[in-house]
Amino acid sequence: MRRLGPIVCLALLVGCAHPQPAELARTAPWATARDHGRYVKVNGLRLFAITLGSGRDVVLLHGNPASTYSWRKVMGPLAARYRVHAIDLPGFGFSDKPGDASYDTAWLAATVLGYLDAERMPRAVLVGNSMGGAVATEAAIVQPERVAALVLLGAAGLPEAEAGGPPLSFRMLAWPVIGPALRELPARSRVRTRLREAVYDPSTITDADVDAYYAPLRTAGGTNAFLARLPQKTGEDRAARVRTIRAPTLVITGDTDRLVPPATARRYHELIAGSELLVLEQTGHIPQEERPERVVAEITRWVEGHP
Repeated sequence: MRRLGPIVCLALLVGCAHPQPAELARTAPWATARDHGRYVKVNGLRLFAITLGSGRDVVLLHGNPASTYSWRKVMGPLAARYRVHAIDLPGFGFSDKPGDASYDTAWLAATVLGYLDAERMPRAVLVGNSMGGAVATEAAIVQPERVAALVLLGAAGLPEAEAGGPPLSFRMLAWPVIGPALRELPARSRVRTRLREAVYDPSTITDADVDAYYAPLRTAGGTNAFLARLPQKTGEDRAARVRTIRAPTLVITGDTDRLVPPATARRYHELIAGSELLVLEQTGHIPQEERPERVVAEITRWVEGHP
């Protein structure tokens, strides 16, 4: 991750008071994209957040390694109905990246709940992709009264998810001796390969997308969270804890998801009483990248159906 490429700006999401998405996509480098969001102090950390719209609170939680950028195609349409928050979890995007944090799911979930406190949200709908899905479910487990509903997109956080897991080339980055040497090698190609593996149609991922996913990893501490999470395994009691979730839950998976297999979504559906399972055809691990209109429609349907 050797350079800061242009970002198809995070603020695709902004309203009429800001430049339009096409203009931002042409002109806003990654280094200045933060002008379109703000920082919120949570548990001693600065979290970068973009907030749009008004109405019920919907919080979007990205995967690993990703950022608010991954929600750029859905945030604007959702903001037509709701107060939508996309946040960079600590260790990702523009948020603080402490070197001594565990970056485990419980810690990230506590940070999300702290964000709800900071923004004075008694309750919110949590939408999580991949790692963000694991974080969303953990929040619903530890503070069920705060989570009005869940939407899980290719959610990790169960042993079934680890069957896909990071490839060896990524896991080796966390090894104690060889890892530091490997991290000095050009890595943009690894990010490109991983992103294109994550979608059904590789042409969905543009060079600008690769740059936007890649650039945060080159910031100070940019790989802390990514590397910390590579060796983490799901606890043996995780399934039993997920079974306690009572929030209305929509479980979405892509039928060609190779990173978190659809079996994981089926298991979430089995464990969470009253949940609904939706399998999107010709879709991989990042439905909001490949099927943004469908994702917006399904989130809207779920939120409207669970006031």
